[in-house]
This record gives sequence, C-alpha cells and structure tokens, in this order.
Amino acid sequence: MHNQICRLDDKLKTIVKRNHSSLVNSNIRINSTMKTLKTNTTLISLDDKSLNKFKSYSTIHTFNKNEYVFQASTPKKYFYILVSGRIKLCRVSSAGREVMQWFCFPGEIFGLSEIPQTNQHAIYAQCCESCEVYAIPLNQFQEFISQSPEIAIQIIEQLSVRLTIVGDTLLNFTSDNVKTRLVKLLTRLNIRFGIQHDKGVLINVNLTHKEISDMIGACRQSVTTALGELKAEGYIKLVDNHLYIPSITKLEMLSNSSIN
Repeated sequence: MHNQICRLDDKLKTIVKRNHSSLVNSNIRINSTMKTLKTNTTLISLDDKSLNKFKSYSTIHTFNKNEYVFQASTPKKYFYILVSGRIKLCRVSSAGREVMQWFCFPGEIFGLSEIPQTNQHAIYAQCCESCEVYAIPLNQFQEFISQSPEIAIQIIEQLSVRLTIVGDTLLNFTSDNVKTRLVKLLTRLNIRFGIQHDKGVLINVNLTHKEISDMIGACRQSVTTALGELKAEGYIKLVDNHLYIPSITKLEMLSNSSIN
C-alpha cells in the first residue's frame, strides 16, 4: 500500500504540474490529460472481481432526459458512476445564471467532490439524455473503498485529471477567443469520441449548440457563428446532424497557430 501511495504521489505531481507561461503547452497538456481520462475511468478499469464487488454494493437507476439525479440543497446520499448517457453538473449563481461545471460521460464519477464539505449538494446533476447510473450509499461506499484501496487510487486519479482539465480550461477562457476555444474542445472530443470514417473523423457524441457554449464559456449565438466559420474554412463538416473533422492535423495546427 505504501508503494501504491508513493506511485500515486508521483503521478499526481505529474498531472497537476503546470507551466502557465505557455498556452501552447497548456493545449498539449489538456489533450494529454484527456487521453488519460479516456483510459482511466473508474468503471472501465475495474477487473471482473472488483467490478462484481462494486455491483454488490450498488444499485442501478434510470433517468429520462432533463430529469435530475440530485438537486442543489438536497441531502447527499450516494456516490455515482455514469453507465450510459450524459449528465451536466451545474451551479446557479447569485444572479440566477446557470454555470456549467462539468459534463459527465459514461464511466465517469460524480457526486463525490462535495462529500467532505457539507451534508447537502451545492450543485445539481441533470440528464441531457436518457441515462443509467450506478449509485452506492455513502456509508457503503466508504466501506467499499476501505476494502479496495486500488479503487480509491483510481478515483483520486480521475478527480485530479478533471481538476487539471478544468484549470487549463479556465486559463483558456482568459486568453482565447470563442473560435479558438471551440477548436480546442473539438480536438479534445476527438481524443475521447473520435471514430475514423470515410468523411474524416466522426465525433461520436451529440452535443447541442447550447451544451457546447456551456462547455467553452460562450453564448450559443457565438458558437453557431464559430461553427459556421470552421465549416466554411473546411475544418469541419456537418452531415445529417453529425460532425466530422476531415483532418485532425489541420485542426490542431489551427489551434496551435491561434495561440502563438
């Protein structure tokens, strides 16, 4: 266990270390951490024995589009892993504006980061489409990870990756225009959801313009305009409500050239 903790400490130092003097390096870091997240989601990396143990502690719940898994100011009862669908984690500002904090995709955890602070959720989790979710009561979750320290390490790794992505995204908010932020988002989505196709790379996840705008911190109209410009310039194709990237290399070059 001691060796595991030492290895984890070294890995976290690598993940969290940043060089804010270079936005090019920031963009490379985001892509690297997205690759880590793709292969290091808690559900995917469980072996059969650990997965069966996990299932014995959990129950599976289904939610319809726009349903809430939990709402702000409600008691915290469960730790969650998203099995299918897409969930947005949001907070409402004092001015009444919805602020998106994270989009969860299958294999990702949520409902955990607030646990040590209060007994109530500070954010809400809403389904963007029909979802299936594993839920473990918090008292049983604590028992589960005490018996499975390797799972605790994986959870810490996933949360640290998420914090890195959020931190670098906030850095880009202050430095990049909407089009550049959109290009960086598309390159990250390619890493996680890209599928080779005769039209290029298919981004195999359906996101509305509103959801994209929430992810890059822009208004929906600006996202629509930026998508139109990228399409006119040949960097993306929109076919039957599916987004294709003819050349990932050219898109990444555009991202890097815009921050030099």
